[in-house]
Amino acid sequence: MISNDEILTLLEEKGYKSYLVGGCLRDSLLNKESHDVDISTQALPEEILEVFKDYKTVDIGKKFGTIKVIYYDFEYEITTMRKESSYKDKRHPDKVDFTKDILEDLKRRDFTINAMAKRKGKIIDPFDGKSDLKTKTIRAVGDPVARINEDLLRSLRAVRFATSLDFQIEENLKKAIKNKASSINEISKERIREEINKILLSNKPSRGIRLLDELGLLEFIFPEVFRTKGFNQHSTFHKDDVYNHSLNVLDKTKANLNIRMAALYHDVGKIDTFFLDENGEGRFFGHQKVSENSLRERLKILKYSNKFIEDTTILVRRHMDNTNTYTKKSVRKLLRNLGEENLLNLFDLQKADVLSTTFSDASNIDLGLKILEEVKNDEIPKNRSEIAINGKDLILLGYKEGVELGNKLKEIENLIYDEKLKNNKDDIIKYIKENR
Repeated sequence: MISNDEILTLLEEKGYKSYLVGGCLRDSLLNKESHDVDISTQALPEEILEVFKDYKTVDIGKKFGTIKVIYYDFEYEITTMRKESSYKDKRHPDKVDFTKDILEDLKRRDFTINAMAKRKGKIIDPFDGKSDLKTKTIRAVGDPVARINEDLLRSLRAVRFATSLDFQIEENLKKAIKNKASSINEISKERIREEINKILLSNKPSRGIRLLDELGLLEFIFPEVFRTKGFNQHSTFHKDDVYNHSLNVLDKTKANLNIRMAALYHDVGKIDTFFLDENGEGRFFGHQKVSENSLRERLKILKYSNKFIEDTTILVRRHMDNTNTYTKKSVRKLLRNLGEENLLNLFDLQKADVLSTTFSDASNIDLGLKILEEVKNDEIPKNRSEIAINGKDLILLGYKEGVELGNKLKEIENLIYDEKLKNNKDDIIKYIKENR
């Protein structure tokens, strides 16, 4: 891997002052590993391309001054220094004015902790970013109202940095975010989605959700979750309202986006299915289906992929399966219908859910995991393609294509899955002939 110093040297040798900036510098000062390297340079885009003509480069925003340099599997984003400008669409500046002054470049950035630069061992820190790192503060560069009005995504970035770094958002910045919260959906759903993903994958995602709520953003991004605040479940299994229960579940799941999104939404349907039984106990029959539908629609709005939507909503739909004791038959069926990865994700969600109730007994999920290892290693087919007979074989035995043939195949599959018939072609044919 080419080092940061080598990249900077290649630019400096051509006479272009160049600086490490942004997240990589912030993370190094926090003694954290950084996966992104941003460099700000006096070189114009065409000059950057010339310096790195022997390397793989990608134009990811040449008109805004950004060229990506790829060396093996490592990426460096190199951007020509820019002056502050107004923003036409709450994302892109009206015009791009390049500069050779690093101070001009830094003052257009979002937060002080991202507005530092380093060149030849010296750190340029005009907005006291180092001080804010020490006090764990997310503070806007200059006027917070102007920074948020320029790009509304900065509202979510502030939440994301506060969550991932365990920092506090400075009060004036909080006010600026709150004042524009109702406009958050004016920016692209893809940009919202990417910030939400990072918040959900942080070490304590519930803090990010609570910050979204505190800043007035939650009701516009996840309105179904917002509705659950204060909703009393009237249940001996739950001491928390639906909102706080869901956030407890969220924190107990592993850092997997499918599971965490499912955790956030798994109980939102309780509001619309709630009733009190004769003993005054809260009941929520069918809430998992309502929750699934709500999540599906929300993920579509946020433009998640179809695969992500299917793999996530199925976790919500099946999250109550553990109310029945797991058996080989039920685990085998789940494995066939969900696949191993989704089934493991389901078990993780179920365990977090159970451990967030007064019941707090995950022994059935542990049983399911044990059975899963057993059925993975036995000789029983895991899916239809492993069945030793197919439709063509049945046609040769005199069955015609249609409902009868399909029903017979299903009957055979179920017998094999239930270990009542061996998955052996001769045995299957014998069974068919004896049971026509």
